[in-house]
Amino acid sequence: MNVALLIIFAFLAFAIYLGIRARRGKDMDLEEWSVGGRGFGTIFVFLLLAGEIYTTFTFLGASGWAYGRGGPAFYILSYGALAYVMGYWLLPAVWHYAKENRLHSQSDFFVSKYRSPGLGVLVSLVAVVAMVPYLAVQFQGLGIIVSEASYGSISSTVAMVIGVAAVTVYVIISGIHGSAWTSVVKDVMVLAVVVFWGCTCPSHSTAALGRCSSR
Repeated sequence: MNVALLIIFAFLAFAIYLGIRARRGKDMDLEEWSVGGRGFGTIFVFLLLAGEIYTTFTFLGASGWAYGRGGPAFYILSYGALAYVMGYWLLPAVWHYAKENRLHSQSDFFVSKYRSPGLGVLVSLVAVVAMVPYLAVQFQGLGIIVSEASYGSISSTVAMVIGVAAVTVYVIISGIHGSAWTSVVKDVMVLAVVVFWGCTCPSHSTAALGRCSSR
């Protein structure tokens, strides 16, 4: 077994362990499972949202789109900025309303706010239809990354199956707590990679320019 496989399986085992352990000391009822008992602090919510936003798309989708299409990749900055601006005004109000009425999901919000069970069903269906292809793309990206990182020792299909199984296990057991704590690990790794390349690329570029100018 090569070093790459050891690192991959070590992080997989750590993620599963952390995701399962996240439920320790908690009575995992519906509120605790779905919204963390409404007890997540600001920093933890930030990390959870970062885990939802900065996924395999960060390394494959965005960079691949920018490399292949160029300018159109700026749409990522546009929709991200617009989403955060809208969220700044809307999400606190939604959070307070959901807390006051003990709501657990998006469909619960629409049913309660607009007194329309049919609207809640529609929101649920739209969410499922939107989430299925999103998950498929994410796991496909995961498979590609693991296959490349393992130098072909693990096929993308096997990597996707293992990934689905791991996520299913700790989400069923720990709910949003498991997702949040594994997001913390992933976000730390993503930040480390960003800092590394942010420090490494300019120095290499400067050295390359220096060599060119000396010629």
